[in-house]
Amino acid sequence: MSDHRFDRRFLSFGLGFPWAVALCFAVLALLFRSAVPDPLGIHWDGEHADLTLSFPVFVLLSALCIGTLGSICGVLAGLRLSRRWLRRLLMGLAVSLSLLPASFAAALLIGQRGHSTAEDGAADSVVFALGSGAALALGVIMIFVYQPLPQWTDRDDRALAAEQAALAGEGELSYWLSARSSTFVMLAMLVFLLGGLLLILSPWWSLLLLILVLFLAVNLFARVSIDIDGASREAGRVSRLLRVRIAGLLPVLSFRLSELSTLESASIGLWEEGGPGLRMHAGQAQFVVRDGAALRLDFGTSGSLLLGVPDQQRAMDLLENLRRSRQKPQEEADS
Repeated sequence: MSDHRFDRRFLSFGLGFPWAVALCFAVLALLFRSAVPDPLGIHWDGEHADLTLSFPVFVLLSALCIGTLGSICGVLAGLRLSRRWLRRLLMGLAVSLSLLPASFAAALLIGQRGHSTAEDGAADSVVFALGSGAALALGVIMIFVYQPLPQWTDRDDRALAAEQAALAGEGELSYWLSARSSTFVMLAMLVFLLGGLLLILSPWWSLLLLILVLFLAVNLFARVSIDIDGASREAGRVSRLLRVRIAGLLPVLSFRLSELSTLESASIGLWEEGGPGLRMHAGQAQFVVRDGAALRLDFGTSGSLLLGVPDQQRAMDLLENLRRSRQKPQEEADS
């Protein structure tokens, strides 16, 4: 086991705790040796013990069960896994699975103490209930107390590279653009009220209205992203694209940032620009769904784009990113 794969400090606890519980149980069980029958009953069919074990075998199997179940989860919790919540859950299970078998074995011992044969005894339900409750409680406490150190992973490398690329104007950027919530509320009211009236005439009219409203609602939100074109990456050169996807799935607009010539922020009125949703006419495209901030982008021969943004701050961030993207090719050409 290498230090790279395992956290030795927590691995020691994950292995040591279950076997410490097993050792403590074995020692305490020996103190009850003279007070319990031999063989010990494990399962009863009515008043008859149909499964029994000799005392040494019972103690040995109980200790092995306690140590094995707990240490399996303890070893997994000691692994340097990238998901901290999973390590915490496994450590909590290691504690609980160590104490639960010990509680059951202790219930069998206490329930048969003072009896001459296994036929007269039974598992003590109170002992088992108290022990199992404590086992579960301590397991939950361990989940919150156990704080494995964050591990640097490939995901962190990718996140760092994305942040560095964003600072250089080369990173990927995305945001959701949607109409105001009141718009969707009005569409829902239209379906319920008008759809209810049309239902009196024909269910097909109501179904047609529902389809039309759903189509309209889907066109009122989209995902805008700036990312790297996969084809250009394979060809050995990096070309970044501005894409607009209706409902986050259907691509409707795509522009190369290398063709961006001018850009400016603007404050628009929704109905002054022709209404919400996607509009395309004579090389000019727009996607706006609410009044407020927007960007006017000119891509030369590829056309122009009027693009809505959620708020003014997002507009400034996007504007700065696009400006850096436009300046970088110019600086490379000058050099």
